[in-house]
Amino acid sequence: MSKAIYFDIDRCIGCFACQSACKQENDLAPHTLEEALSQTAPIWRRVMEVEQGDYGQETVSYISLSCMHCADAPCVIACPTGALSRDKESGRVVVNESKCIGCKMCLQACPFGIPQYGKDDLMQKCNLCLDRLQDGEAEPACVASCPAKALRYGDTAELSKKEQTKVAARLVLATGNKYSAGI
Repeated sequence: MSKAIYFDIDRCIGCFACQSACKQENDLAPHTLEEALSQTAPIWRRVMEVEQGDYGQETVSYISLSCMHCADAPCVIACPTGALSRDKESGRVVVNESKCIGCKMCLQACPFGIPQYGKDDLMQKCNLCLDRLQDGEAEPACVASCPAKALRYGDTAELSKKEQTKVAARLVLATGNKYSAGI
């Protein structure tokens, strides 16, 4: 059974609690302003501010982004050494650091720019808090820390169904026509 983290942009308040919890859980060192700007310090979950709209009428949204553990992960396909692979039991895309040569092919292949490189110049990324879950915790640190419940963890099929229902409800509200939403 494959599990994933679902992000709801409508609920995110940009508090960065998920990013901080991830860094703490994975012993990722705090970084300096220079490292943050140059993106040389690893951040496995990154919160970004996005402005939309015309001048004077802008709205701000936040996006909390980490590895998507894609079904057909481009990073896995691009890795020349097999350092990236899919764990058959959990569905996670995992890194074997002993095989990584730091070529950054995975970073070039990832459409989300997720792979990170630390001081050892080896690839690092979200592992869905594998150790934490194996120790009996119910959800990854980022999900547990989110005060707005913008992050949810669960079975991919179940999360997908919930999102489809949410999108269908939006279509009904927007059009007034339940048939346009396939309901």
